[in-house]
Amino acid sequence: MTIIAKIDNIKSQLSPSAQKIAALILQQPTIVVSLSSLQLAQQANVGQSSIVKFTQKLGFSGFPAFKNAIKEELTRQQAIGNDPQQLQNQINASDTLVTIAQKLAHQKTDAIIETTNAIDEQNLKNIVALFINADRIQLVGFGHSAVVAKDFSAKLLTLGMMAISEQDCYSQIEIANTLGTADIQCHLCYDGNHQHALLAANNAKNKGATIIALTSAHASPLRQLAQFKLDTLAIETSNQAQSPPHNYSQASHAAQQTLTDLLFMALTQHPQHQA
Repeated sequence: MTIIAKIDNIKSQLSPSAQKIAALILQQPTIVVSLSSLQLAQQANVGQSSIVKFTQKLGFSGFPAFKNAIKEELTRQQAIGNDPQQLQNQINASDTLVTIAQKLAHQKTDAIIETTNAIDEQNLKNIVALFINADRIQLVGFGHSAVVAKDFSAKLLTLGMMAISEQDCYSQIEIANTLGTADIQCHLCYDGNHQHALLAANNAKNKGATIIALTSAHASPLRQLAQFKLDTLAIETSNQAQSPPHNYSQASHAAQQTLTDLLFMALTQHPQHQA
């Protein structure tokens, strides 16, 4: 996981001072390279000691090590054509359609790379085994996630697997009540706080089904309920031209699609599905 992605993933868990630092770095990552710790503290309107604590929270010995790591990361981004000066997360009213396209491509590409880099292979193999051995597979997703869930269920059906995906939240809860110990419930939910998803997960778990979550790495009720997790790592792009800003979900959608495609490919390679 890149440093920028890590900051984005843990920002909600940080202290108020650390959140100010995180917000500044996420908006202007290049600012770290050109400033001292004191200057960065002044820009973020926090004490200098907060900068040290922030960098240590990320696993660095101090600000110099953090600064060098950020510099190397930005250099790598520029080398592959992602200019952080031009491709910020925010879509502005002054952006051309080409610039918007570049920003969206940048976000989706980063989401795919970060999500795949974060995969633990043994954990993935365990999840594939659960899919192979399940009598029934319920796929739960809402909004944009429901589209990914429906696509995944269609792919699983081509393998002869009993996959169920309903978009109506009450139908999903009713299906959860019919699951048993031989079934799994797989959630696609970026923030892990959707109340209907949590109700479906609780019902399924009470029936003995195994809960799998493809969700953000942020701490959430869904992560606590799930026995198995795959992290979707995505920094969202927002449109600052609107009031209030509208948050797009292309990045998280790309991360979810990557994981479901990977699971499908792993399942097709299983001896049970070889011709």
